[in-house]
Order: sequence, then structure tokens, then C-alpha cells
Amino acid sequence: MKVLVLGGAGYIGSHTVYRLIEEGNEVVVFDNLETGHIEAVHPQARFYQGDLRTRSDIDLLLEREKDIDAVIHFAANSLVGESMTNPLKYYDNNLCGTKVLLESMAQHPSGRIRETVRP
Repeated sequence: MKVLVLGGAGYIGSHTVYRLIEEGNEVVVFDNLETGHIEAVHPQARFYQGDLRTRSDIDLLLEREKDIDAVIHFAANSLVGESMTNPLKYYDNNLCGTKVLLESMAQHPSGRIRETVRP
């Protein structure tokens, strides 16, 4: 199975990527490296650096990586204290970024995603 992991250079995302690869999956990682680390990305994963809120970054990824079967989305800001002092940052990344991802997935359906996401 081919799996796209957004936020795959972060703590939880990178551990998920390692487990997916151990189980024989093909993994593509997308991360902006704001809080993630390139060193945490499994060497067998294909890595794309970009911003989830930038539609062209997601479109390029989905155009290059055909037949994605599953998407796991960890690309969110998650610090409670900061979310209280800077809520617009969290709204922009977590909500608007997810909207951009879903719009791009609807325009570039592939693999099993084709069966579940419709424009």
C-alpha cells in the first residue's frame, strides 16, 4: 500500500512512517520542517518539503505520486499554550491547511483515494 504521511518529520509522524515501512508499505512524507526534523524521516520514505496551505505544493506532490492508497494527516500545530496566544496561526494551519489538502485530493484522486474522495 502507498501511504502519504503529512507531518511525517515530526515526532508522532516519523514513528508512524517507520512502522508503516516496517510493515512493507511504500511511504511518501510531506512536511514543512517548522517543527519536524529531516533527520527523523525514514531513509526509505520519499520526502517532499512544502507548506500544507500552499495549494501548488500539494498539487505537485499529488501529480508526482500516483496511486496513493491512504493519507495520514499529522501536519498540525499542537501546542496548547501557543494556541491560546496565537489562535489565528492554528486556525490557518490546522483548518485552512486541511481544506487545501482535501481540495487538492478531490482534484487529483488516485489509488484507493479515488473511491472515497469526489470533487
